[in-house]
Amino acid sequence: MAAPSPLKTPFGFNPIPAAPVSAAPVEAAPSGLLGQVKDAFARVNQFREDLNLPNPGTYEGVNREVKNTFLTNHVFDGARCDITKVLTPNFQVTHSFAMGAAGAPSSYNFGTAFIGQQSFLSGNLDTDGNVQARANYAWSNTNVSKVQAQLSTTPGHSMLQVEQDYNGKEFNINLKGVNPSPVDGTGIFIGSYLQSVTQNLSVGAEAVYQRPTPGQEETIWSYVAKYTGKDYIATAQYQGFGALQAGYYLRYSEKVDFGTEIQLVTAGGRREAVATVGGKFEFRRSTFRGQVDTTGKVSAVLEEKIVPGFSFLVSGEMDHGKGASRFGVGMMWEV
Repeated sequence: MAAPSPLKTPFGFNPIPAAPVSAAPVEAAPSGLLGQVKDAFARVNQFREDLNLPNPGTYEGVNREVKNTFLTNHVFDGARCDITKVLTPNFQVTHSFAMGAAGAPSSYNFGTAFIGQQSFLSGNLDTDGNVQARANYAWSNTNVSKVQAQLSTTPGHSMLQVEQDYNGKEFNINLKGVNPSPVDGTGIFIGSYLQSVTQNLSVGAEAVYQRPTPGQEETIWSYVAKYTGKDYIATAQYQGFGALQAGYYLRYSEKVDFGTEIQLVTAGGRREAVATVGGKFEFRRSTFRGQVDTTGKVSAVLEEKIVPGFSFLVSGEMDHGKGASRFGVGMMWEV
């Protein structure tokens, strides 16, 4: 008997059967507790990446813009002169003279500063024998170690502070130790965390643990919220000892800034409130700062740039509540 002929297609040929296609391997789901934790951590990181939140800055710098409009570190009385000599692009020295200040003797301060790509070093020595030193080292763009020391001839005024600052993509962690003693565990220890929750809003908390003696300790918690708009910043901070602080910063233009702050204290049956308003105005060759608060204190500082590298300063403050005033003139010279 003849073998049956193969089936033919309409074209006259029998198709060759295709080789079976193997299915793509399916990734196995994570098994066990460790696998589930890794999967959850990866999902959280992906969610954070999708939000693309900004870095909120440091906890202690929440009110930096408002403070820059105030005159806390600018008002002086008497006469002062600061001469800065730039020896190299990374190293400079400063000579500071002060005299005629009410309640303070004449003084001289010698300072040095070194600014490197990853490090910053500075030191100051005054005529009373007080020494201040500071060192910062950036291990990376996000991780910075800081050390600050002060040696004073006045008993109890010497200080050592170590600090570690870590800037994540959308958060900041800061740890500090003031006069830490590894022998008996005394000192002041501060930890803060600031987190961006939206493109404009960030919240954070700070814990201050004080242990002046082995048998005495205290912990104070503080909480802060910061909202950043297009040309303004609003902040609110609550401190555990019964103090509430709110600030508002407005950048009116490229050369005009305003800041206002109110502080409320309710601890120990106290009912006190102080509101402060400050402004900073930059002109072509001068900078003017003014400030007024509800205690009746009015302050102003004018810095006039005479020539490049040389500035003349005039400072004045009137305290109507205490019936006191002070006035100062100064020069800043960079050579």
